[in-house]
Amino acid sequence: MPHCLRLPCSCTLGLVHWLGISFIDEEDRLFGVGAIDFAGSSVVHMVGGLTALIGAIFLGPRRGRFNAVDGKPAKMPHQSTTFQTVGVLILWFGWYGFNCGSTLTVAGQYADVAGKVAATTSIAATAAGLTSTIMGRIVEGYIIIDRTNNGLLAGLVSITAGCSVVDVEVAFLIGIIGGLIYYGASHLLVKLKIDDVVDASPVHFFCGAWGTIAAGIFASPSNVEMAYGTGSCGLVYSCNGLGRKQFGANLIFVIAVTCWTAFFAVAIFGSLKLLKVLRVDLNTERLGLDKVEHGGAAYEITAPARTMSDLLVMVRLGRTR
Repeated sequence: MPHCLRLPCSCTLGLVHWLGISFIDEEDRLFGVGAIDFAGSSVVHMVGGLTALIGAIFLGPRRGRFNAVDGKPAKMPHQSTTFQTVGVLILWFGWYGFNCGSTLTVAGQYADVAGKVAATTSIAATAAGLTSTIMGRIVEGYIIIDRTNNGLLAGLVSITAGCSVVDVEVAFLIGIIGGLIYYGASHLLVKLKIDDVVDASPVHFFCGAWGTIAAGIFASPSNVEMAYGTGSCGLVYSCNGLGRKQFGANLIFVIAVTCWTAFFAVAIFGSLKLLKVLRVDLNTERLGLDKVEHGGAAYEITAPARTMSDLLVMVRLGRTR
C-alpha cells in the first residue's frame, strides 16, 4: 500500500472501532439507547466524504475551473457518462450487499429485516435519483445524467443508516430530502469555489450526515425491536421518552464523526501541502497524470464529427459550444 494511504486508513479503522464500542455496545450505550447507523452512513460515508472535502480545499481547484477575472465556474471536460452510469448501477447492485448484508444473518427474524432493508434501499435511491433529475431540469434546463447518477448514490447513502428501522413510506421521504441535499450542497461548493470533481462530499458527507440524523428521527419502535432488539425509537414516535434520547445519540454521533475525521484529514492534507507533495506541477496537470505517470491515456474516446445539419439544429436550440 502506498505510504500516503496508510495513515488515513489507520485513522479510519480507529474511528470505526471507537464508535462501534462507545456508542453501540450493549453495556455502555450513549444516552442509554446508542446511535443507530445500521450500515455506515456515518462511519463509512461521512468519513470518506468529509475527507474528500477537506482534501479538495487544501488541493485547490483545477487549473481553469474558475475564471480568473470574475470567478465564474467554467465547464471542464468530462470522461465517459456511459462508464459513470455503468459504475453507478454496479454500486447500486452492490449496495444490497452492504445494507442487507449488515444483518449478518438471514436466520429467523433477520430474513424479514433483510427484506425490509432491500425495499427501503430501493425506494430511497429511486426517490433521490428522480429528485435530483427534476431539480437539474428545473434549475439548469436539462436532464443531466450526472445529476441522476449522483442523485441515486445520494439516496443510497441517505438510507444506509436507517434502512432497517424506517418504514418504506419514510424511505421515500428520506430519499427526496437526500436528493435535495445533494443538489444544494453541490451548488454550494461551486459558489464557495471548492472544486469537488465528482461531487464526493455532497453525496457522501452531506447525505451521510442527513441519513444518520434521519435514523434518529424516523426509526419506528417495531422496526428497532426487530433489527436491534431494543425498545428505542425515533423522535417522531412515543416510546417512553426514548425518542429524544435516540435523536440526541444520533446527533452526537454525527458531530463525533465530523470532528474526528476533520482533525485527521486536516493533519494529513496540511502536512502533505507543507511538504509540497500534495499537488502535481502545472505541466503534469496540463498533460494529465495518465500520460505522465502511466505513459498514455486510460482510454481513447473521440466524439463523432458533427455535420452541418447537426450544427444548424444546435444553433437553433442555442446549444453549441
